[in-house]
Amino acid sequence: MLSNYLKLAYRNLLRQKFYTAINIVGLTLGITCCLLIFLFVKNELSYDRFHAQGDRIYRVLRVASINGDKAKIPYVSGPYAPALRNDFPGDVKAAVRVMSTNALFSYQDKTFKEDRVFITDPNFLEVFTFPLVQGDPRQVLADPNNVVISEAMAQKYFGSENPVGKLLTLDKTQTCKVSGVMANVPENSHLKFDFIFSIKDYEGQDWFQRWNNNAMFTYVLLAEQTNLQNLMAQFPAFMEKHQGAEAKKEGQRMTLDLQPLLAIHLDTNTQFDFAEQGNKSNVYIFSAIAVFILLIACINFMNLASARSAGRAREVGVRKVLGAYKQHLIGQFLSESTLLTFIAVALSFGLIILILPYFNAFTEKHLVIPFTSPGLYAFLVGITLVVGLLAGSYPAFFLSSFQPVKVLKGRLASSAGHPVLRKALVVAQFSLSIFLMIGTAVIFRQMDYVQHKNLGFSKEHIIRIPLDNSEIHDHRQAFMNRVKQLPGVQAVSVMSGEPGGFHDKYVFAVTDKPNETWSFRTAFSDVNYLPTLGIKLVAGRNFSKSFATDSVAAILLNETAVKNLGWTPQEALGKELVDPSHWAEQQVPRRRKVIGVVQDYHFSSLKEAIEPLVITMRRDHRLVAIRLAPGNPKPALAAIETVYKQLAASYPFQYTFLDESFDQLYKSEQKQAQILTVFAVLAIFIACLGLFGLALYSTEQRRKEIGIRKVLGASVGGLVTLLSQDFLKLVLLANVLAWPLAWWAMHQWLQDFTYRVELSAFIFIVAGIVALLIAIATVSLQALKVAVANPVNALRDE
Repeated sequence: MLSNYLKLAYRNLLRQKFYTAINIVGLTLGITCCLLIFLFVKNELSYDRFHAQGDRIYRVLRVASINGDKAKIPYVSGPYAPALRNDFPGDVKAAVRVMSTNALFSYQDKTFKEDRVFITDPNFLEVFTFPLVQGDPRQVLADPNNVVISEAMAQKYFGSENPVGKLLTLDKTQTCKVSGVMANVPENSHLKFDFIFSIKDYEGQDWFQRWNNNAMFTYVLLAEQTNLQNLMAQFPAFMEKHQGAEAKKEGQRMTLDLQPLLAIHLDTNTQFDFAEQGNKSNVYIFSAIAVFILLIACINFMNLASARSAGRAREVGVRKVLGAYKQHLIGQFLSESTLLTFIAVALSFGLIILILPYFNAFTEKHLVIPFTSPGLYAFLVGITLVVGLLAGSYPAFFLSSFQPVKVLKGRLASSAGHPVLRKALVVAQFSLSIFLMIGTAVIFRQMDYVQHKNLGFSKEHIIRIPLDNSEIHDHRQAFMNRVKQLPGVQAVSVMSGEPGGFHDKYVFAVTDKPNETWSFRTAFSDVNYLPTLGIKLVAGRNFSKSFATDSVAAILLNETAVKNLGWTPQEALGKELVDPSHWAEQQVPRRRKVIGVVQDYHFSSLKEAIEPLVITMRRDHRLVAIRLAPGNPKPALAAIETVYKQLAASYPFQYTFLDESFDQLYKSEQKQAQILTVFAVLAIFIACLGLFGLALYSTEQRRKEIGIRKVLGASVGGLVTLLSQDFLKLVLLANVLAWPLAWWAMHQWLQDFTYRVELSAFIFIVAGIVALLIAIATVSLQALKVAVANPVNALRDE
């Protein structure tokens, strides 16, 4: 029976080649989009799931509450791990600390700067599942001078030689021995590294033992019987015991939270997190888009099948008269839709193989087709059955319900295909397409806004050079002095963090408000900070070398800080703040006087409101910013590189342009907008395929009517309008339905941005007009063809 169904299905699909082609193209594109998104979503949801004990591993977060301002910070200091093990021995089976750094590695004539270097506890490889190709995970980090490297690094430095036992030179001064080789870290790991050192050498250092620094990640492996809520309920007492006095001194209330390892990648609620993170909303958005596009393709099939129902009504009538049961006819029509879907899935799979490398390059992902995964084939079979049944369900049940007497008497042709349902499906198609068009337009408008908004500083023509090695850090002043003299260099400044980068948060006391403490972002810099970045003063003065005490006793505030403190810019001048950032250095607070107020500028993403900021001249220098003269930057960059290599010959010269770094803050949204554009275009194209098929069928059914109208004097324009107007009304109705849904969805999306565009009616109107024009072009093309045809050809059989 099944083979007979498939044989008949194949013959019917060949008989209607044009309509079959329309359906296959639409379903192939829809399923291809669905498969791409399936691979993307599967990859996003697979992060860190390869760890054998992953369901019991948690990252320790500090939750700081300062004057009602709460923040989850994934960094803690060295003492937390041993304290958690000692205080909760029944629940915390192991604790692992992870510090990320970079270093210069040399072997014979090969020297490379490596950024993926971890310093961890020796039990790191026992808690996490990063398998070793060579070495014992319990012993490889026992010696602080040992290093474990990835297979990629083994090949890079040693080629075909056995790397175990070989010596690498670290930062041109220290020798370390390769004790193990691990398999390359999977791409779906939030921890990315190529080298592992033991943390033992750091444990005796003073800074490592302080509780109030943000030095490292800490992970705990919990016992199987641990009650998570009961454990977390004991954290406030744990923090009071170990850090209560210090937290009170700084006006902070602090506790701990545990973040599941499997949730880290998609959890964006932590601050200053270097771990590779995805976006949960993107997973939802792309999943919804996959469903939308697949629905549009299925609607095409249902529309064309129901529209052509009159043509197959006589076939159904004859088969029923000859004894066919309803369930046999249902099986026949469902087999047709399933066969067609199978062909589309096969074509989609081949298309995915071809375009996946380009998709990976565009999205900067490493998606692969898991040919050995049963889940992939289950998905393919599932989508074949679901789409086949969904697309074929209505035609199957509708056509099989025809009464043979009415069909054979020709009484069903006039109403065949339930035009009301067909119209509803066309409206649904274009509503989804218009929704995607509006979403794309709003995202692009927001991205254009954030890229061109006045940020309060000048980010053009500025390069940033990290002080990330001892040579350039120790010679930073000499480097700056020499660079200032170069042609094409306008200004040079050293700082702790540039706009768009990292800005520490400290709690300051205000002498005028003795019972209050205030949380501020901080920027540590020099006298050239404001002129280099083009930041304006609104009151007072900048730091100056003419005032010797500025480096230790002066402070600048931004307008938001002044406003929060209840002052005007002029009133703020001369006020004193107690700077806690010197506690770590001198254990003595330092009073600093406000000498100036700077205009608010966006030192972080436009997704965040401008926070209170203090700028001081404390020496916490992590990078040099250099403003270049407008024009060709290549000569100046070459000269700067020459100076750099003279002072830090062992290290490669690395720089980035500040405007490019700032734009990276919105890279995810930019990619999202571009991908959404592609999907919106595909959705419109698939919808137009269906509309074209319906228009073709409709004009064929009305050929004699059109011939009679032409004989009676109807114009070509009038006939085109007559044939097009019903479809255009449906597109207008689709706009009415899509606009409210699109407004709500994009309003929700824009809430991620503190500074955002307004949802303009212009975008909705333009999207509606574009959809209308596309529909007019699609329908009118076929209508015009019929309208200009010779009426004799349509009427000669009458």
